Amino acid sequence: MLNDRPSVGIATDGAHSAWNGVTAYRAVDLSTGKELFHHTLGNKTVNIGEFLGVVAAIKYIIENNYSPPVIYTDSLTAITWVNNKKTASRKPVTDLYRAEIFLKMMTSKIEHISIVHWDTKLWGESPADIGNK
Repeated sequence: MLNDRPSVGIATDGAHSAWNGVTAYRAVDLSTGKELFHHTLGNKTVNIGEFLGVVAAIKYIIENNYSPPVIYTDSLTAITWVNNKKTASRKPVTDLYRAEIFLKMMTSKIEHISIVHWDTKLWGESPADIGNK
């Protein structure tokens, strides 16, 4: 089934390490395998990392006219938060507020960007996997 694995677009992943209290997210270009960005947030949650990774990928697509405008994430929570343009997090995180405002303000620019669930069972770990399992 790995043959059906997506080979174009951007894969994102977020992770949180309880051991060192660090949350991070990153993105990889599926066609080249090149890391597009990797950002460390401090002590947040995995859902926050996943969400901010998708939002950063949206910004990357807009700023770089990236094609095809497709983002893959294994986080259904991140997809829901992006679609709602609102998180369910109760943590007071400035980056979350900024991301929500960005999504609301840029609605017309992000309508053509597809956010697709990365099916780990079918395709294996995402190429953007940070590995903090």
